[in-house]
Amino acid sequence: MATTPKSNTKFWVEKFDRNVRRDAVVIDQLEAAGWQVLVAWECELASFAKVTAKAISLGEEIKGASR
Repeated sequence: MATTPKSNTKFWVEKFDRNVRRDAVVIDQLEAAGWQVLVAWECELASFAKVTAKAISLGEEIKGASR
């Protein structure tokens, strides 16, 4: 989970908000073009066990979408 830095907090909150809005627009554009968007956050990939779990989860999403 993301944490907000203690210094320059206003800057970081605004930056995170812009990133969320930008990501939503890009996801909408990709889906409108026919792409299925899967998201993997860096924090979900911090260890081999987490990478494995996320890979399995994404694989299940892909299999489910192809049915």
